[in-house]
Amino acid sequence: MKYKLLNNLIPKIESKSESFAHKVIKQLLYKKILENNSNISDASLEKYFESRRADVYFKLKSGQEVVIEIQNSPITSKEITTRTKDYNNRGIYVLWILYGDGRCVGSPKNPKHVKNLKISPTEIRLHQLYRGRVYYVNIKYEKGKIIATLPFGLHFTNSDNIAPILFRKRFESFFIRNVNYTYIPNWNLLCTSSNNYKIARFYDRNAKSTLVESLRSFIKRTNLSRNQKIINSKSTKKIFKVICRLYQDEYGKFFIINSLRQLLRNKELILKEKFPH
Repeated sequence: MKYKLLNNLIPKIESKSESFAHKVIKQLLYKKILENNSNISDASLEKYFESRRADVYFKLKSGQEVVIEIQNSPITSKEITTRTKDYNNRGIYVLWILYGDGRCVGSPKNPKHVKNLKISPTEIRLHQLYRGRVYYVNIKYEKGKIIATLPFGLHFTNSDNIAPILFRKRFESFFIRNVNYTYIPNWNLLCTSSNNYKIARFYDRNAKSTLVESLRSFIKRTNLSRNQKIINSKSTKKIFKVICRLYQDEYGKFFIINSLRQLLRNKELILKEKFPH
C-alpha cells in the first residue's frame, strides 16, 4: 500500500493522554493534507513565528500561508482572537481544529445531529469566526490500535426548549445548543476572509445552506411557492407543521424557522401569516 496506517506513523503507547491526542491529530492533519493537495509548495510541523509556534504550517503555490492550530486544552475566546490576529498581521491564514473529546469543548463532539448539547465559549467563538461551523478531529483506541477520524464540521443553533444563555456550574461555563453535522468532502484548503479575519477552512457546506437547499426543493416539489390555496393564511400553520415533521428531528424548530425566513426574504416562499412561535 502507498500509505501506512496511522498507528504505524506514530509510536505505540500504553495509555491515553491529552498531549498524545494532540500529537496524533497534528501528524494526521500534516500527513493527509500534504498527501492530498497538489497546490502545496512547502510544509512543516511546529513552525515558529517569533513568540508563536504553529502546530502545522503550509505554504501554497499561490503564495498564501496557512497555519493549523489544534486545540486540546482549555483556551479563552480572547486568546483565540489574539492568536488569530497575530497570525493575520503576518499575512497568514488560520485554521482552528478542536479535539472532539478534549478539555476545550463543553461535551464530547461526534459527527452526528444532536439536540441540547453542551457547547463551550471557545466553541461559540470559533462558530462566529467560521460563519457557522467548528472543525473537530477525534481519535479512537480499538484493539490496541490508534484510529484518527477524518475532520468533521458542526453547526450550532439555539435549542427549541432551553434558553440561549451562558450557564455556570461551579468552575464550568457552557451554552446549550442543537448541533448539526456537516460532511467534509476532501482535504483541500480554502483561504478566505470572515469578519476581517484571514481564515483557512475546508470545502464543506454550511449546515444552513444545506437545509435551505432541501427546503427549496421541497417547496418546488409541492408547488408551495405558487399554489394560492396553500398560501392563504389558514394554511400557514399546516404548512409549518408538515415541514417540521420532515425536518425537526435533525434540525430543530428554531433552525427551520430561520431557514424559512431566508426563503421568504428571497420571495421563494410566500405566506400571509407569521410562523407560530
